[in-house]
Amino acid sequence: MQATVPDHVPAELVKDFNYADMRGETDVYEHFRKLHDGPDIFWSPHHGGHWVVTRHEDIAHVLTNKTDFSNRFQSLPKNPIALPLLEYDDPLHMDFRKVLAPFFTPKSIGALEHVSRELTNRLIDDFHAKGHCEFVKEFSQRMPIMILMSLLALPEEDTPYLLKISEEIVRSADPQLQEAAFARVAGYIAEKVLPARRANRGTDIFSSMLQAKVDGGRAMSDEEIIGFGTLLIAAGLDTVASMLGFITLFLAQNPAQRQQLIDDPGLINEALEELMRRFQIANVARMVIRDMEYKGVQFKAGDCILTPTSAAGIDARRYPDPFSVDFKRADKKSIVFGFGAHQCIGAFLARTELRVFLREWLLRIPHFELKPGETAVAVPGKANGMRYLPLVWDRA
Repeated sequence: MQATVPDHVPAELVKDFNYADMRGETDVYEHFRKLHDGPDIFWSPHHGGHWVVTRHEDIAHVLTNKTDFSNRFQSLPKNPIALPLLEYDDPLHMDFRKVLAPFFTPKSIGALEHVSRELTNRLIDDFHAKGHCEFVKEFSQRMPIMILMSLLALPEEDTPYLLKISEEIVRSADPQLQEAAFARVAGYIAEKVLPARRANRGTDIFSSMLQAKVDGGRAMSDEEIIGFGTLLIAAGLDTVASMLGFITLFLAQNPAQRQQLIDDPGLINEALEELMRRFQIANVARMVIRDMEYKGVQFKAGDCILTPTSAAGIDARRYPDPFSVDFKRADKKSIVFGFGAHQCIGAFLARTELRVFLREWLLRIPHFELKPGETAVAVPGKANGMRYLPLVWDRA
């Protein structure tokens, strides 16, 4: 359903754009590139009605300006429950961030790098001799997810159930479907996870939540722990998996650049930054705190603003020839993991998992391609994702 246009929104700034609906487009990033046809800032009647900022400069401004913009609503449509850390402002945001910090230090991630390498090779072993795989189901939805499940100390057999919930939270534009998905994961945490942790504390993230002190020394409420856990499951089960899909499709379709990495594995770190710049996936929101004006546009307190990093990474005003992937690009700095205090705390882990994947995959399967006659399927959402990616290679 489309929202009524508010009085403070001029008719010339209203645009019928639904970020989650490509309307026949097959390339997610062409869908977002069309935002650059103008205007730079506009109002969409979808998902309850919201502003959209389309240029890298303005997206970065909104993400870093804590005076004018709040994290209270990070998703469109709005999440039915508040997600601690992600949708909290300081100082409470920092209290919750400190709970996670020990799990994402370089030392902790260093130990997980070995785990990532073992998992990557174990998964490749499952299909290497066949000469083909459906990359999403057989690899990208498994490797990073198994690492997260270990950090949360959740049973591996629960992964398929949680994956389905994560997909509905991150990519569904149906509020009722999203609300049902949130309810299912909340029930899972409340009925299965918390009783087990209270009976037997461990060294996992949920156990740390139960012992943590926030907001001047109080314990987290069950609602906060459930919301925090929901965030970790939804984001952690999806983000790296989505990046893996887009990066692998690019390498499958661009053998010359793939060969660069085969010939010089030392180029992988640089290449990864450029690939993440090109294929940014997050389409997050902010809420306007006070009535204000920005670049001639009037905003009212309570307005929501979509900040699609998917459009920021392909902004020609910021990056020359932005659709081209150049591993030697002089300026590859991006907002793939956000900006400022709310920058993704798992960024170092994500980079580690992606780096390990590139190194190990190209050693084992250096020459691969999209299966002839098939089409990869990608979809937009709160995070863009790859749904189907059939690959083939010479078994010899």
